[in-house]
Amino acid sequence: MELNEIRGKLLTLLTNVAPDIEPQAVEPDRDFRDQFDFDSMDALHFAAAVSEAFGIEIAETDYPKLSSLRGAGEFVRSRLPQKP
Repeated sequence: MELNEIRGKLLTLLTNVAPDIEPQAVEPDRDFRDQFDFDSMDALHFAAAVSEAFGIEIAETDYPKLSSLRGAGEFVRSRLPQKP
């Protein structure tokens, strides 16, 4: 799966968790908490949604890696099986 495809899916998950977020307004490198009213419950729901959508295990210690669009995209890509 390409990084752009992963990011698109992550944006969908993000707006499902926090419907007031406009996808085009998301700054990829900026922490969601700094951009939006994104609290710890939102972060937990987002991590759970990412885990389910991509079929990957996410340890609680990895949650900070999901705090920005770029970070979440890179984390997910690193966990998905790589095509030869």
